[in-house]
Amino acid sequence: MTQIVVPLHLRWGDMDIYGHINNVAYVQYMEQSRVQLMAQEGMTPNNLEESHVVARNEIDYLAPLVYQSEPVHMHLWVERVGNATYTVGYELRNGDTVHMRAKTNMVTFNQVTNTPCRIPADLREYLLSIQAD
Repeated sequence: MTQIVVPLHLRWGDMDIYGHINNVAYVQYMEQSRVQLMAQEGMTPNNLEESHVVARNEIDYLAPLVYQSEPVHMHLWVERVGNATYTVGYELRNGDTVHMRAKTNMVTFNQVTNTPCRIPADLREYLLSIQAD
């Protein structure tokens, strides 16, 4: 499986009253990693004709995560590429511990017409290059 690994620095404010990272922060970590994944290849949308919107997030919380100053690592890969949609898979790891497994269904969207649109050829090529086998 082709995976991209993105280091993430936890924020003190991500903790909840129970002393571990709150579940809401995980969605932000997913977004941050996904944007970094696209940005490193110059694949972030830069006009109104092409946008990427979240259609669905699915998260399994596997082990509590507490604040630390060292980064944790988000492992990302592409599970599926359709005509106007793609699915990103994630695992948030700290050493050998997997804290979260998740996936996000993304839709390529035209903000002008307010409708889904085909994934641009360069983005499709990149997504297929990191798609899980």
